[in-house]
Amino acid sequence: MNMLTDEQVKAYREQGYLALDDMFTAEEVNEAKDALRAIVDTYAFNPEISEYVPPRNTNVNQAGAIFRAKDQAGLFFQTESGYQPDPARKDEIDGHIRKFMHFEHAAPIFEKIVFSHPRTQPILRTLLGEAPVLFQSMALLKPPGGVEKPWHQDNAYFSTGNPDAVIGTWIALDDAAVENGCMHFLPGAHRRGPLRHHHTSDCEILPDRLDLSLAVPVPLRAGGIIFFHGNAPHQTPPNHSNQRRRALQFHYRTAGNATVDRQTYDQIFHEPDGTPASCAAALPNNL
Repeated sequence: MNMLTDEQVKAYREQGYLALDDMFTAEEVNEAKDALRAIVDTYAFNPEISEYVPPRNTNVNQAGAIFRAKDQAGLFFQTESGYQPDPARKDEIDGHIRKFMHFEHAAPIFEKIVFSHPRTQPILRTLLGEAPVLFQSMALLKPPGGVEKPWHQDNAYFSTGNPDAVIGTWIALDDAAVENGCMHFLPGAHRRGPLRHHHTSDCEILPDRLDLSLAVPVPLRAGGIIFFHGNAPHQTPPNHSNQRRRALQFHYRTAGNATVDRQTYDQIFHEPDGTPASCAAALPNNL
């Protein structure tokens, strides 16, 4: 069953994103927040089932401490840069988490949202044109003081053979506003194709590729969702409020849209002059 109107499908195709409020119930939202907290309580400073990687002394966004699960492949969570977790104050760690990765099997609520939710799965099928296949899961928990995620295209991080057959979903677990770091988009910019990225404190689009006067904030109530094209440039500002801005983010592809090697992706994800545009291609010495 198609949950979207023809106008909504057209808006997604033209703008590169579609925001819908009230897609998840308050009970689902609260269950998801509780499940994220349970992951922290389970794995933080628990050497029997997790590995602790201390924070790095750099100014990059990914320099925070990492807790990596030993019993669930790929699952880890990371604190904001500059925060030093203390095993004597484990109850504080949850309030300083930056992101989770690969947690889709950590609780039944995540499996429902990712694989079988009756409202979102038909929309994904409509926008992709066939059944969605999950290939990345993240939770983004911008705490008070959480830093900016600069302008980027998610496809710059990936290596699928068809970047046009990639869709991201961003689900608000708290009310997301400009003050606490809601999503911002450049409407229609996904149609420009790949834009060259470089590395600063994060991987981001070269500034001269963007006209930020066209940027649009997309506030979202808790329980809302944004569907967005893998080439859609987007950004979240710092959290200047005293409220967390928790969100779940999942990326889907079509079944035939397999991962390719880096050399092949450089020939797919490039600017019009042929310059590779991905985050990997922008690494020093292209390593």
